[in-house]
Amino acid sequence: MSNFHEQAMHFVYQQVLHRLLGFFSRPERIALQLLVQRILVAAGGLERIGSYRVMVVHEGGKECAYTLAFLRAAQLSIAGRTPETFTLRIAVLRQPRVTTKVMARIQTQCNELFVYDDPTVELLLVDETQVRRLDKHIPVAFERLGSDMDRTQILMAGHLSEGVPRATFFYADLLSRAKLYRRACEWGGHVDALIDRRPPEHLGEYTQWIRQVALKQGHAANALYAQDFESAVKLCSKLDDDFKHWLRLPVPLNLLGAHSADSEINIINVFDCLSYEVDMLHSQVLMFVEGSWNVKVLDVEEPQAAVVLLSAHIQGIRGVCHCGDEYHVGVQDFLRKASADNQANERYKGQVIKKLGGSFNTPKRIERLRKTVTHYLAELHGMTDEHLICALYSPFVDQASGLEVFLQQRHPEKIHVRNDLRQTLMEENAASEADVKWLESVSGLPVSALRVLFGMSKTDFSAGKSLIAALWMYDPDKQL
Repeated sequence: MSNFHEQAMHFVYQQVLHRLLGFFSRPERIALQLLVQRILVAAGGLERIGSYRVMVVHEGGKECAYTLAFLRAAQLSIAGRTPETFTLRIAVLRQPRVTTKVMARIQTQCNELFVYDDPTVELLLVDETQVRRLDKHIPVAFERLGSDMDRTQILMAGHLSEGVPRATFFYADLLSRAKLYRRACEWGGHVDALIDRRPPEHLGEYTQWIRQVALKQGHAANALYAQDFESAVKLCSKLDDDFKHWLRLPVPLNLLGAHSADSEINIINVFDCLSYEVDMLHSQVLMFVEGSWNVKVLDVEEPQAAVVLLSAHIQGIRGVCHCGDEYHVGVQDFLRKASADNQANERYKGQVIKKLGGSFNTPKRIERLRKTVTHYLAELHGMTDEHLICALYSPFVDQASGLEVFLQQRHPEKIHVRNDLRQTLMEENAASEADVKWLESVSGLPVSALRVLFGMSKTDFSAGKSLIAALWMYDPDKQL
């Protein structure tokens, strides 16, 4: 790059910084200076900042967009006072919930922050098979991710847990994320620091949780059991393999290099920088990179909203199936309790929960919520309410001990073939094509997975013997 071109690009980036800072409030400017100082100290000073690489994981939500805006402002601020600045690696972990719409939002943020073609920014798309630079000119990066295996894993977990939301949707997602994170760290140059935007105590709770589960699962105590984050991530990768083995699902080929085990990454916690005296939902910085958020439009793809709405949706369906209530009763009860539990929580998650509770408080509004969540699950996982209802009844586990009740309450027209259905679950040779087709249709699972469930038991959450039960037993957030 010629000296003239470097000067021209430096001018462009300073114009980007000037525009970005125009949206920062006074408390946000103070927080930005604190962030800059924290990164400089972690790097060892201005003289070392040019060789320092910081990674942030982007999951598609507004918290991530807000964090990215601050990091970009910090990077450009340092570049304005010294010839070099730190390298910013943005890792987009490609999971089914990162939809085409979410990826498009991330692209918009990157355009606004002028990260494309900047040599000090590494924008990566990470999935189970590869890591590649994310380019706005390559549309293949935004194609929908296939979800058959993901749906199978979720629904099998749902059957084993009788539809407990965290056990059904969250645990498999958490465990699979570890390999993607490690792959993002291993790509290219060494990552020196990871940005953590959560409360400082969260990381310690996470590390302890994963260690306890791994010990419960019988993994031998060794160097992996050190009390640091990287060790917890490696254990999480092992538990992901355990989870798939337990469900008899294929385990993806381990593409991680041997040197990944030796990496040491500093954690830079920025919670106080991004949360102190700042109302993120109404921040001009967030509106600049992400646009305003109208809760009544119900953006279920916002991660913090999705967690709450999926749980509320299951609660509504559970009330219909097991209590004979109207759907809106269970949803409204869940949102009301969640809002009360988060009354004093002024963090972003607390604000989102309270806004959802206040906005969806009538049967008509809740019915609109149901349609949105149902469409979201269908698009994301190819999953229907019928599949969820089936999981709530858990009719195939424990050698199909709950099959008759399920048929009586949901499919009375099939009572007369209950023995044939049970026989189909027991042995492949006894299966009729019609029975297999019906079982797969009502459950959303291949008959091979149903036969696995037939030989398994419902989760006893108090005993902690299975992997799901162990994850639940030590989960610091299970009450949520």
